[in-house]
Amino acid sequence: MLSETIYKRSAITVLLLILIASFMFMEERYSMSRSVTVPRAEQGVLDLRSWNWEQDGTVFLNGEWGFDWQRLPHELSLEDTEQPPNSENYIKVPGSWNGLMLDGQPLPGDGYATYHLTLLLPENQRELALRIPPINTAFTCWANGHKIASAGEVGTSQERTIPQYAPQIAVAHPERARIDLVIEVANFDHEKGGIRQPIEFGAFQNIARSQGLAFSFDSLLIGSLFIMGLYHLGLYAARPKEKSMLFFGLFCLLFCLRISLLGEVMLIKVIPNFQWSLELSLEYISAMVCLPLFILFFSSCYPSESRRSINIIICMVAVVYTCVIILLPPLVFTKAMIVLQLIIASCIVYVVAIILRAFVRQREGSGIMLFSCLIFAVTIVNDMLYEQDLVRTTEKMSAFGLLLFIFAQSVLLSTKLSRAIVNEEKLSAELTLVNSGLSEKVEKRTYDLEQANETLKRTNDELHRLETSRSHLLSNISHDLGTPLTTIQCYLEAIMDGLVDSEEQKNSYMNLIHSKVISMDRLIEDLFQLSQLEARQVTFKMQVFSTDRLMELLFTRYVLDARSAGLQYTMTPHRFEAEQGFISTVEVDLERMHQVYSNLFFNAIKFTPEGGAIEVEMIDDGREMKVRFRDNGVGIRAEELPYIFDRFYTNNKERNIEGKGLGLSISKEIVEYHGGHIYVEHSVQQEGTIFCFTLPVKSS
Repeated sequence: MLSETIYKRSAITVLLLILIASFMFMEERYSMSRSVTVPRAEQGVLDLRSWNWEQDGTVFLNGEWGFDWQRLPHELSLEDTEQPPNSENYIKVPGSWNGLMLDGQPLPGDGYATYHLTLLLPENQRELALRIPPINTAFTCWANGHKIASAGEVGTSQERTIPQYAPQIAVAHPERARIDLVIEVANFDHEKGGIRQPIEFGAFQNIARSQGLAFSFDSLLIGSLFIMGLYHLGLYAARPKEKSMLFFGLFCLLFCLRISLLGEVMLIKVIPNFQWSLELSLEYISAMVCLPLFILFFSSCYPSESRRSINIIICMVAVVYTCVIILLPPLVFTKAMIVLQLIIASCIVYVVAIILRAFVRQREGSGIMLFSCLIFAVTIVNDMLYEQDLVRTTEKMSAFGLLLFIFAQSVLLSTKLSRAIVNEEKLSAELTLVNSGLSEKVEKRTYDLEQANETLKRTNDELHRLETSRSHLLSNISHDLGTPLTTIQCYLEAIMDGLVDSEEQKNSYMNLIHSKVISMDRLIEDLFQLSQLEARQVTFKMQVFSTDRLMELLFTRYVLDARSAGLQYTMTPHRFEAEQGFISTVEVDLERMHQVYSNLFFNAIKFTPEGGAIEVEMIDDGREMKVRFRDNGVGIRAEELPYIFDRFYTNNKERNIEGKGLGLSISKEIVEYHGGHIYVEHSVQQEGTIFCFTLPVKSS
């Protein structure tokens, strides 16, 4: 119970955050300036001379526009668009011209008219732009006599008018610190005519940003609805008994279609020549079909609280109204919009009643459902009032409510699905237990024992692997420390047996022994920190050396070792000419590089018979320093080459010599940390091996 309470509180908190974020987005989008008083047009003139485009942003061209009914200046002369006529009639924009009293008579929705507005601007004003929304149902826009935008074809009759919704940005160039706007509008295909949405005006980059925000929000809505619709249809395909998922999935997809036909009309961006009448029909049909799906969704969630008879009536009304939309022209079925809105309002009341009853009865998830549904209902009512020109907010407030609603339903449906699966598994287990006989119980016990034995076997195998790993680690410690200890032993025996006479030679031997002890100490530490080395967690003490100096330091340390092994030991440098005054340098940890060099050197000694030779080459081409170890020993089998740098690899049976173990893998990690590579360049059995490692070179 405690976890369920916490879960509900968390869900409600997230819903509130989404709601707050949505209103913050609307505030950013529709309230472009809060610190100044936004000017409004008065009697066809909008004074923007004191408006600061940089600080105040864009402005909506709201207020009183000049209005001439049944007059299109473009049919007379172009000069009329340069100097708009003085008009005694004005109309409030945004808003339809339906019902505007003219000569004592209210105007109908169908007809044509000219809007004009004079914009007074600051001197030396830069390029400005207008963001023109969809206008019912065709328009042409002129600025200072220049045609800057149009949608469809404006005519004086239905036959001559081609309707189109095409929101767009139009660039306007001020002349003499003013812009005379003339917009010709014709509507013979919709119930309401005129400029019903605000026209945004400002600097081009700010207008483009505003349109970009609108595009982004529409894309977010469409993408979210489409994905959620497919997701819930997929859930229904997996569990056909959950009808609520089918209804909700179809509802999301249809609402996705509706959103693409509103606002920025995203569908037109995808299909530019989409027929306007079909577009409007789809807008109304999607709204109408969403209603029964919405009702059926809630009825499937709370069947005891709903009424099947009411559900049938709503579905029948939706079918009839859809047929009306399909069979009748837009001018007719848009006039019945008030009927559709009454149906929607009735459905909202019915849905709220269902959820309230479920909430009173403490049905699962009814609290979150009620909260999200009320928010969604408020936004739908806003859209209906906007359609009737009773409020001036935005036509897509329901999209914000839908986002909140979708999240809430997704949480509830996911929870319901999870609990259904858990209950089904529990009931299935109980049924199996009840119906099972003694033999099934024995089989179950046997199965449990087999599982326990399998677990025990896996545990034993893991212990065996750990023991093998430990043995390999000890073996590799012996491998990497054996040779240096043997060398130290030989030096000490030589001193103890009196084979070294001079004090200077004794000091030299003691210095070498001391150097070996230090290297062994570092080597022991690295053997136990190989995992840290592979994870780049070991600290390297980087120093800068010239390539010649580094090679001298590496080579000279092992001269006595080579002489003691009876091997020829030579070093040959190869340099390519660099620019005058530049010296090739490398940045390395000297002791780490000694560790790499020591591994390669002593591997060469191990696999090279007495009297053989170890040839070291240093190649400096200005980009990288390459060190090549060539020996004429027993070589490496071809099948072993891909694995010799692997950790714990010791497969060297044919050589009768202990394998490489951790030495080469440590060398590989050190070289790669320095930005270089280590590899076998060439190896042939009984002919020898060439090991190479490279380091990046810097010029200084």
